Amino acid sequence: MIEGVANADHFDLPPGFGLANAAEDASPVEYAEAVGRSYFSFIRHEHRKSGGQYQTPAAIAKFMARFPSNWESHMRVLDPGSGVGILSAAICEEASVREVVESLHIDAYETDAVLAEITYRVLAFSREWLIARGVDLTFEVKREDFVMAHGATLKAAAKNNGRIWDLDNLGTRYDLVISNPPYFKIGKDDPRAVAGGAIVHGQPNVYALFMAISAELISDVGELVFIVPRSFASGPYFKRFREYFFERVTPKAIHLFDSRKDVFDKQDVLQESLIISAGKRVEEDKNDGRVRVSHSDAAHDLADSRSVNVGIHSILDKRRANREICIPDCLEDLELVERIHGWPNFLHSLGLDISTGPVVPFRAVDLLSHVSSEPIDCPLLWMHHVSPMKVKWPLSRFKKAQWIRQSKESRKLLVANQSYVLLRRFSAKEEKRRLVAAPLLRDHIDSALIGLENHLNYIKGVSRELDDELVFGVAAILNSTYMDRYFRMFNGNTQVNATELRVMPLPSEEDIRMIGTEIRARRESENVLDDIDDVVGRTLNLLPNLNRERVAAAP
Repeated sequence: MIEGVANADHFDLPPGFGLANAAEDASPVEYAEAVGRSYFSFIRHEHRKSGGQYQTPAAIAKFMARFPSNWESHMRVLDPGSGVGILSAAICEEASVREVVESLHIDAYETDAVLAEITYRVLAFSREWLIARGVDLTFEVKREDFVMAHGATLKAAAKNNGRIWDLDNLGTRYDLVISNPPYFKIGKDDPRAVAGGAIVHGQPNVYALFMAISAELISDVGELVFIVPRSFASGPYFKRFREYFFERVTPKAIHLFDSRKDVFDKQDVLQESLIISAGKRVEEDKNDGRVRVSHSDAAHDLADSRSVNVGIHSILDKRRANREICIPDCLEDLELVERIHGWPNFLHSLGLDISTGPVVPFRAVDLLSHVSSEPIDCPLLWMHHVSPMKVKWPLSRFKKAQWIRQSKESRKLLVANQSYVLLRRFSAKEEKRRLVAAPLLRDHIDSALIGLENHLNYIKGVSRELDDELVFGVAAILNSTYMDRYFRMFNGNTQVNATELRVMPLPSEEDIRMIGTEIRARRESENVLDDIDDVVGRTLNLLPNLNRERVAAAP
């Protein structure tokens, strides 16, 4: 522990590591940013990556510091996983312009010895900077694992059956928790995963445990502000965490970065990230409170963020089985969600199901072939064979094997050649559609059996085989801009999972067949996607205007 007092002992920096010289009139954030540049130029990339260390850009740190709404005269702040301390520095800067704040106390957790020392120096610099502005700062830098330091709290809170935890038993409570926690997966036998076993399962990402603990440690009027991957917001893997987390806190604001690569500049982060601000959940939250949802591409356009205020139940709909978080871009998005949620069917109620292609190439190398040896070989379809409303097999100049040998070993990997809807499991975020689907009719390929590679999903009949109208109708709906917008509001991944498609609403079978009949007649159209939006929108009475209105706003 490094205490923020004048004579406290602290660590020596390693030989060869030099702190950048900040300007005499530097602010705390500018000082932290300069020190951070020195650290990341000194430290090995492998060390940074293994510790899940990603420095928060200065613009984002200041942006996050403006999220809290409850500022008190004496503020107790927690910065778990402090890194170079730039978020604490941003809070110091923001506190200096909040007239109500007289003093701050910051507890910072950091396991890395070099980063702990850097945090100490940043906070010491911030203390001197605040003194000149009439605000007192004390702090402690704790060289402890934040999750293990609060493992008992996590276990005790998880046993509380979803009720608000008795905060009087938790010891220190915080008015604010602000964090860019480490991002890396831990094994299921890791002590941190065991401590959070009631909240996460499998090989969890450690950032979720930081969020869960912080939800317990804020006071009755406290708030937390986190920048984290969007992955926790959807999918069955984080369902247990979402139930736990949102029983304890209520979102106040969500900011989504649309870029997957530009948020943490030059730090090799390739995932959607968001900032979430939340306060302790109280009984009044049962009413439809408001949440500010905002978007920007990355840090460079934060001043031009577009935002919309929506009801909490539009963000968190507890009727949905997986408790996903809906992140709309405009009010029209919410109208679209409401209409789609009014549809009467799911795959199961239509007598359909979805599976993932069973052929995993690296496990079936001896069964795959680049040339056909009829009748021994069967066609093997990859995601590359699927484009919107079209399946093209075989492909010329395709480097992957396009046949799979029919044998006793491969029989369990092959499916009957009948009519399916094929969907790519992965797509680039920049593609026009996240959902890419195509009808595969039984007479399209001359073979009794076919192989479907693991990067494809396929919708099939359970109690009946799909006919042409149903195949074309389901494929058209999935390819529509309406369904794409709906999917993106609930899912930030480029992966399209079968589990999520099973709970996606679908219209009546009559409407699906009407759409299928019309799209089937237009299947050779050069503008098939535009035709789909026209037919689907008109048949299902969806929004005619797909343009998103950009509204300038800032926290």
